[in-house]
Amino acid sequence: MSEPVAVNEAGTAGARGPGAVIGRSERHALGRRLLAEGGVLWSALPIEWPTEGARGSVADPPELPGLWWRVWASVVALLRRPGRSFAYVQEPVAHGAVLRLLLALRLPLWGVLLAALTVQAWLPEGATRLRPVHALLDPRMCEVLSLWLLLMVPIGVPLLYFALGVATHVALALTGGAPRSIAASMRAAGYALAPALIGIAAIDLPLHLGVLPGFAYLILLALVGLSFFHQLGQALTGTHAISPVRGYLVAVVPLVMVLAAQFGRALLVLPDLPGWSPSASHPYFIP
Repeated sequence: MSEPVAVNEAGTAGARGPGAVIGRSERHALGRRLLAEGGVLWSALPIEWPTEGARGSVADPPELPGLWWRVWASVVALLRRPGRSFAYVQEPVAHGAVLRLLLALRLPLWGVLLAALTVQAWLPEGATRLRPVHALLDPRMCEVLSLWLLLMVPIGVPLLYFALGVATHVALALTGGAPRSIAASMRAAGYALAPALIGIAAIDLPLHLGVLPGFAYLILLALVGLSFFHQLGQALTGTHAISPVRGYLVAVVPLVMVLAAQFGRALLVLPDLPGWSPSASHPYFIP
């Protein structure tokens, strides 16, 4: 249970005595008000609110909403107000807050997928289904690689975050210079990736369970890529105060990285691809 909090001059906690405790509904109301006012706190994204510098600010951390409220409020803010979300960047950048948001969005459905695959493993096995990737790799190797990459998701998300940030900053430097630090570029790439991670986690479920055709997966992955591309273009434009044309041009590099990483993972389990047909000469082919 949180410690009692005192009333500040802005009246965020209301007229309470020194022993009063803020309830959940009141914390949520405070969070919504701070979001609506804008510029009151040190960040337009609630996931960054409880930082070391928060003490003595408009609202101390015990007065703010909980983690999951801040996660979803941050996603809504990124989708509805991407320009305002990146108008101000506090240095040094709180990379922990970015990773907290990314993992909070990616891991719940990842856990559901692992549970579903565990149940599926107990079911009777049928014949090995021939997939496009089996023309290059043995089916057993594909199963091992796919499972390993799936188990590596909690580590892969931070690796993807840092790789995207570095590649984005290099692209900025090569196209005219980066007005802000590499940490600011990493923050922009990470928060732009957050909404796309929801889509990636959602389409991973039917993909790995074997109920999503290859053509449908490619369409869904393209939509996720468009969302990431738009968000990153806005993020770079706001973070570095550059022209939208340059922001979207630089966003092509991390977009290719994200699509390549996701398609590479999916190729190990995709049941079909447009234009592909199983070869009768393959040792696993069943007529």
